[in-house]
Amino acid sequence: MSSHHEKIDQLARRLEDWDYKIDRLEHRVKGLPDELRVAAQEKYQKIKDYQFSIQEKEQALKETTEHAIHDIEHSFEEVWNTFKLLFEEVEMDVEVEGT
Repeated sequence: MSSHHEKIDQLARRLEDWDYKIDRLEHRVKGLPDELRVAAQEKYQKIKDYQFSIQEKEQALKETTEHAIHDIEHSFEEVWNTFKLLFEEVEMDVEVEGT
């Protein structure tokens, strides 16, 4: 298996792990009181938008040649880091405000 395919597999595993976390977070956000849910829902929607962007980059990665992979990886990591920060922020809001 080439390193290109290994990177795609690694990315797919990361996305699968985060899909599960996002699903769990969605249920927690829905369980918040109305006044807290609105703000958390807006942040959650941003997470979903980033998730979609990451999935698009995964598809682009699958369609690239080995030579172009480094540019896409860099772009992916930027989006990934922002996604993780947003997720942690919403998760913290749910834990602090939801208890």
